[in-house]
Amino acid sequence: MKKLPIAIQLYSLRDCMPRDVPGTLRSLAEMGYEGVEFAGYYDLPAADLRAMLDDCGLRCAGSHVGIPALEGDALKQTVEFNRVLGTDRLIVPGADLDALETTIERLNAVHESVKPLGMRAGYHNHTKEFETVDGETKFNRIFSQTPDDFLVQLDIGWAACAGQDVSSLLRKYANRIETVHVKECKQGDPAAVVGEGDVDWPPIFDIIETETAGAWYIVEQEQYEVGPMESARGCIDNIRRMGR
Repeated sequence: MKKLPIAIQLYSLRDCMPRDVPGTLRSLAEMGYEGVEFAGYYDLPAADLRAMLDDCGLRCAGSHVGIPALEGDALKQTVEFNRVLGTDRLIVPGADLDALETTIERLNAVHESVKPLGMRAGYHNHTKEFETVDGETKFNRIFSQTPDDFLVQLDIGWAACAGQDVSSLLRKYANRIETVHVKECKQGDPAAVVGEGDVDWPPIFDIIETETAGAWYIVEQEQYEVGPMESARGCIDNIRRMGR
């Protein structure tokens, strides 16, 4: 099995980061995180953020970027910003699923736009992607109508809370999965710290490490039973206790 580094999606710390970006990053590194995934840049230049990461020994595992930031005049700025951060993964963290076919067209256009610029695009699920249209989930519709090199960022917690077979999803899209969001599900609620809910993590970790193109575990917590920093620490401590 390959040992994957552990990052955290900084949306998990949206109440902490704006108050003290370098201090929060330093605390995450001290907890044992090896990287971060951005969801916004705190009105700071890319070079300053990169210097903060380097100072803590953290790497950028990717960025969550809305579709408009990957279209038109905004595209070049988004690409250059992330190139400085040190990532080529630009993950769309949700989109208009009511206009599904239009969204898929836009995702395909984004994919084709970023490729010549040395970047890769992908999509991250919540629960709505597992609603069905004509007997097929919107999740499957998105990824069956995008190219094989369009990345699947599976959010395990949201998929589990939607009643999905996470192991089957990991295997189905194995070659397209480089990053997974490690999120808990406890009686249909994603607020628990990883390892303290209903997800059977060891076999899921085994599949990610042996069967997917896995490059990063990315902890994400959008709701909390304890505070955000306490959750961040609890998640990585529990993941380490599970041998990762």
